[in-house]
Amino acid sequence: MSVLLTALYLISIFTLLVAAHEFGHMWVAKRFKMKVEEFAIGIGPILWRIARGRDGTLYTLRAFPLGGFVKIPGMLPDEEHLEGSFQSKPLYARFLTVLAGPLASILFGFIVFVLVGAIAGIPSDKPTPQVQIVFPDTPAQQAGVQIGDILLAINDEPVQGVEQTTQRIRQSANKSLKLTLRRDGQTLNLTVVPRQEEIEENGQKQTIGRIGVVWRTARERQPFGEVLKFSALNTVGVCLGIVDGLRRLIFGQGNIHEVGSLISIASATHAQTRLGFAEVAHFAGAFSVMLGVINLLPIPVLDGGYLFLFTVEAIRRRKLSPETMARVQMLGLVIVLAIFLTVFSLDIYKLLTGKLIR
Repeated sequence: MSVLLTALYLISIFTLLVAAHEFGHMWVAKRFKMKVEEFAIGIGPILWRIARGRDGTLYTLRAFPLGGFVKIPGMLPDEEHLEGSFQSKPLYARFLTVLAGPLASILFGFIVFVLVGAIAGIPSDKPTPQVQIVFPDTPAQQAGVQIGDILLAINDEPVQGVEQTTQRIRQSANKSLKLTLRRDGQTLNLTVVPRQEEIEENGQKQTIGRIGVVWRTARERQPFGEVLKFSALNTVGVCLGIVDGLRRLIFGQGNIHEVGSLISIASATHAQTRLGFAEVAHFAGAFSVMLGVINLLPIPVLDGGYLFLFTVEAIRRRKLSPETMARVQMLGLVIVLAIFLTVFSLDIYKLLTGKLIR
């Protein structure tokens, strides 16, 4: 039953996130009078032709819920003669149409945070932090910490909330800590040694300790203004966290095992089901924001790659040739395929060695 529930959540998450992302592309494309031939959720054979709009757009549901697309004619530089084509529109219209997808993903994540906060409440800072995520290949995972564990004390001193817990761990790099946890009604003690890491805060480098855990506390109903504030700050925090994680990976400061493919996403979703629907929905919102930020990377094939090429076009004051575009897109496809194979291989390794999020 748990596996079926995870599968249902996964399919729902991918469907909603893809729909939000592609809707952003379609909505802006239609504002600029581009002809949208098809709005597809999923890839592969068509399962269901939902409807054809008054403007001629065909809405389809396809076999594999792992992606989607908006089909606009005339995507190549030499196809600007086609009526209503992508290339027939000015540079700013093409730029905004592509940018709309990632922005829609980030906005959708924010909306999910607001809905969860309004219905289930926002996290409080009560003195019983609960483990929401245990990252793979971290001191917490190696010590046996599990999602759902409730932290009662550190070195026999009762905890005073998430902020105090986080500070205590940050100040204990390479020092042994005894965590007193409650799991399934039982109390247990685990020993963990926070890993020393260097970070940059307020323009200064600091050495801190991390154990690889995301903490949560009980949710509390708050005025809608507080929900909006929390959701906005959380959205910005997720964006900055992803950017910082990418920066650390690029400069060799991050942990490659923190990167994951569909296997890691499924494992994390399965873990969140143990905390209830609100946390699954919150995870989906964070995943949507991540999707938006990742799509802004300047890699051809991704939205950010097209935005980079449009910037080059603006500087050169002329479009790239179809041959150059084809070569650039092929390069981007090779890069994305190489990243996918690397991350997928890492997930297989983590699956075999028990290092997936759990």
